[in-house]
Amino acid sequence: METFTDDTVVALASFLAPHDMLSLALACKRFGDKHGATTSRSRRLAARESRKSGEGREVRQRIESISLMEVAARTVLHSKWTDDEKSSLPRQGDESWIGLYQEFLLMFRLPLQFDKLVGECIEYVEGTNKTTVCTNRHRWNPTDSGTAICSNIMRAGKHRVSFQVYANDPLQHPNYGGIICGIMRPTTNDITSLETCHPADNLSRFSLKDYEKLYSDNVDVCLLNTYMGHGLLRSIWKRWETPDEDCLTFDWEGMEPTHDKPYKIGMVLNLDVGTLDVYKNDRRLGTMMSGLDGEYNWAVQLIWDAPVSVSIGR
Repeated sequence: METFTDDTVVALASFLAPHDMLSLALACKRFGDKHGATTSRSRRLAARESRKSGEGREVRQRIESISLMEVAARTVLHSKWTDDEKSSLPRQGDESWIGLYQEFLLMFRLPLQFDKLVGECIEYVEGTNKTTVCTNRHRWNPTDSGTAICSNIMRAGKHRVSFQVYANDPLQHPNYGGIICGIMRPTTNDITSLETCHPADNLSRFSLKDYEKLYSDNVDVCLLNTYMGHGLLRSIWKRWETPDEDCLTFDWEGMEPTHDKPYKIGMVLNLDVGTLDVYKNDRRLGTMMSGLDGEYNWAVQLIWDAPVSVSIGR
């Protein structure tokens, strides 16, 4: 066992999935305890990072007290991500490298999917296909709406999504197949038990409180109503000093109503410049919102009287 060095552990662990790294860190003291990251592999990586960043001392201090599994996650991450991917997923403070590796895989190596369904009138198509959702006609209520959320957290860089909309029943509501889609702040507490949900509802009790402090002058929700073409905006879910604001409807240059089905809505969120651009059937309509800052998820709301299916993709 004397030859089973930390370098060996890191090399073997680099083949594991993030949740397996976390399991090892929790199960074994040697792998999970924070200690000096003194492996030759980590020293070489620290040296490369210091040359690139010009902050060698800070880089070395940052890795001095992380576990072997954290070193493994950091090592494999640096071997896989491109410069563009790295700039789109910056590490924040002392964020876990294992968690960051998991975010990297979700963001750049796996297909987009709706990880959370909120509301009783929305469900997955065929029950297991998380890339496509539809209205649940057996649970319709005139006041209900359901929201599907992609858990990928976009914090920097440029991100693309497409929402493909299909008609479930062409004979019913032939001229209505609108959806509401766009971006919303991530929530930390579980919202999936809500019976109905609009992304622009007051979800402050489910959100990170830091969002209200860090981005108090920014936008928590920005959505497109595809049927009417206008935008929906909630500048903040909850103000600290003033009452909650209502969701605002706004017109934007390039807005265009959509009545015929099927159709595809594309969006590009560029957090480097703070813009949200909209496309319809691969044709650019324009910039719906600018000045965006912070972290967002993709979300789509299905309205009770719109019998449609929506697939998510890049």
